Amino acid sequence: MNTGKNKKNALVGYGFDENLMRSVKGDSSLRDSVYNRERTLNLVDENIDELLKVILFLLLSTGIYRIVIGLNNGEIKTSSVFDPFNVEVHLAEDLLVPDYVFNHFGKIALDEKEALIKRYYHMLEHDHAFEYLSEEWQAAFHERNETMKQLTDEDELHYIIEHIPALRNLEGYYLRSAVINLFNSTISMSFNCDGTQIMSHKKFREFIEDYV
Repeated sequence: MNTGKNKKNALVGYGFDENLMRSVKGDSSLRDSVYNRERTLNLVDENIDELLKVILFLLLSTGIYRIVIGLNNGEIKTSSVFDPFNVEVHLAEDLLVPDYVFNHFGKIALDEKEALIKRYYHMLEHDHAFEYLSEEWQAAFHERNETMKQLTDEDELHYIIEHIPALRNLEGYYLRSAVINLFNSTISMSFNCDGTQIMSHKKFREFIEDYV
């Protein structure tokens, strides 16, 4: 967090912005050559509906609060409230096996996951390390923890998962990877043109209506 006269906040930071919708341009050489690179269907494409059902289950019913879906390479990265400082990497093909899913992900209801995240921040607020932060930052964390409502809107999350295949099948500029974060209700999407779209879950519907 920056302080001072020319303070500028992070694009996605400790605050929640329901109106967030930003485009980040990538490598111009990749953007210019996008139509010269033929897309090849892979295991994810062949099993995308089943895989997305698993991903929705992970977000709604397990400790996962952030997931990175590698649609091009089948690499799935997960962050869990049960191991919050770690990032696990899974293969999409393994997530299609029920025994693998039930053995690797602890179940917890969405409202309990929200309450656990609040308790983590409450513990931080009472740890001496919290004093390393500026008074402004401490106040912002405290306010966010006190006012945090529902972790994410389930209808919005369902809508996102349902429309990922449409983005994957866009003509020319197709979806390459997506990062879904429940904690700040954001989704970041990278396309084969190397551009990235970052937006709140709330704004995702507007994005789909405009571009799909």
